[in-house]
Amino acid sequence: MSELTWQRCMGLSNEFLVPLNERLMCLPQAKEAFINLQAHAKKFGFDLQACSAFRSFEAQATIFNAKFTGQRVILDKNEQPLSPIPSDPVERIKAILLFSAMPGFSRHHFGSDLDVYAPNKLPAGQKLELTYREYLPNSYFYEFGCYLKENLSLFGFSNPYLNAETSTSQVVAIGIEPWHISHLESAQAYITNFDYEQAVNYLAHSNLAIAPYVKDVMTFKQADAMLKLTSNQ
Repeated sequence: MSELTWQRCMGLSNEFLVPLNERLMCLPQAKEAFINLQAHAKKFGFDLQACSAFRSFEAQATIFNAKFTGQRVILDKNEQPLSPIPSDPVERIKAILLFSAMPGFSRHHFGSDLDVYAPNKLPAGQKLELTYREYLPNSYFYEFGCYLKENLSLFGFSNPYLNAETSTSQVVAIGIEPWHISHLESAQAYITNFDYEQAVNYLAHSNLAIAPYVKDVMTFKQADAMLKLTSNQ
């Protein structure tokens, strides 16, 4: 793989990515593996599609800022609208981190990770939520989630967020995301080259509303929980 600069690791560059479909991009090796997984899933009755792939720093910052400023809902651990919204900015950021990565610290910046679903299993009139309750027993994506768990490794994928991180005094909990798949070989190259100090400093000196609070939240342990910098994927 070509040199992985810190800009690429933080989603500030989309070079070397290829179109996955008319609106999404990813790394070529992730695309090849996804197409093979997609064909396999079809044999089991699942129309496997991607609803998200590479996400730029700017796009992630837009999502995060909308939640921070109250323009977009923040979900609690039960996937319900958080109420009340913490007035303290650090606590508000911690609440957002349960389901949204800090800009620059999202695995979607790599081009190796995708959010997937099976539209043919989505009930008529039901909007895709990307919530854990969609994958509970008796819910419409339960069997699809079982398929992913059993077959991702056959095509070089894993699910880095299949189990929630436990909250500690230093690490904010990370929510369960059965729909998030990662092409391991591709992702590991980015993990190895990720510069934690550079990422924190870039954010802290940005013009984002969260900039003054980044160093109070993004400890190395928090970055590790979010990106799996040192833990097994």
